[in-house]
Amino acid sequence: MYTTCIAIVFSWLLLSTLFYANFYKWPYHQSFFYALDAGMSIGFCTEVKETEVASKLFTIVHILLGASCIGGVLIMLVNSILEGVYNRSTEMYKVIVERYSFDKAFKAGNGRLSYDEFNNVLQSNGCILSETELKKACSEYDLDHNGFIQYEDFDRIFEGIANIVPSSRYINSQWLPLRVAARAFDSLTSLFTDKNRRINILFIFWIGVGVAWGMRYGWDPITATHFAVSALATGGLTAPKNNPTSGYMDTEPALFCAIYSMLGIPLFSFTLTQFARVLIEKYYVEDEYDRITQPLSPSEFEFASKSLCSTDDSIHLSDFIILQLFRQGKLSVDELEYMRIQFKAFDKTKDGRLSRSEATLSELDDDERWVKMRNRDKFKPGMPPNTRRI
Repeated sequence: MYTTCIAIVFSWLLLSTLFYANFYKWPYHQSFFYALDAGMSIGFCTEVKETEVASKLFTIVHILLGASCIGGVLIMLVNSILEGVYNRSTEMYKVIVERYSFDKAFKAGNGRLSYDEFNNVLQSNGCILSETELKKACSEYDLDHNGFIQYEDFDRIFEGIANIVPSSRYINSQWLPLRVAARAFDSLTSLFTDKNRRINILFIFWIGVGVAWGMRYGWDPITATHFAVSALATGGLTAPKNNPTSGYMDTEPALFCAIYSMLGIPLFSFTLTQFARVLIEKYYVEDEYDRITQPLSPSEFEFASKSLCSTDDSIHLSDFIILQLFRQGKLSVDELEYMRIQFKAFDKTKDGRLSRSEATLSELDDDERWVKMRNRDKFKPGMPPNTRRI
């Protein structure tokens, strides 16, 4: 998908560059700069302007296509934010479940676990460590070095099984300078191994490139920074001057500004995405957690016990899960009703349960399975009548 997007953007810029170069006989570097400046609505406000109606009509289409590209990028960024929030939520619940399994083990062990007992809990959560890794992990939590892990030490340090093995055996050293150095080294290496931090570092580097070029061009540091930031934010508040002899921008400034903006604007957008994710993910995850742990109101209990899956006056696990999906806004009444319809369609014996053969349609031959799937798609919700397959 990303390769296709890049190919579309380059084709869009190439076509516009060729048009301006042939229509106005501008130099190619000036045409390329103008195509990017107009198409991405940067607005460097150079003195090179269009004078013909035909080219202005082309530019209108060019800007609309550019807006479509920017709109597509914004959708990708929103999806990236939502994906990041979902991943953060998933990680939180995973740590909660892992901690719960350790809490049960500590309770059974009167507040402490031997190394073997600790390893058993890890394995029950799908974490298989080598002997060296196990010793390294246990040494992090066994601060007394007596062969047992105390609950108080574990509860203070534990941040999830994914982080169970420390990157350095000195990270919890009793000697303060060594512990500080180990933690500093761990933080430094994470800057280059974490994808989000790599994007932030690259963004800072790219701003530095713009500032360095601006100072080389002759601007003071503040003006150079003004150029670098405003170009990436599509403000274009500072721009190189045109050559008074040719009337066009010189080749180097034109190419640098165009390439700097073309690569930097998406980077700027992704950096803002990371910042927005940090702002909302904590609130979103905590709000979701509060909704799940909040006791049911009387009306919710009545709804769950009467209108969902169970037929008695109590709430079963399936009722509780569906109710929580309603609370999170991840399920609607219509979607639930359609799920019931699909369940009944698969339930050939009408006993309220699905066997393996019923759920997978394994007892049907290929023709019968094709007819059943065709009938399912024929009445697909949300599809206009003329798009439903028959």
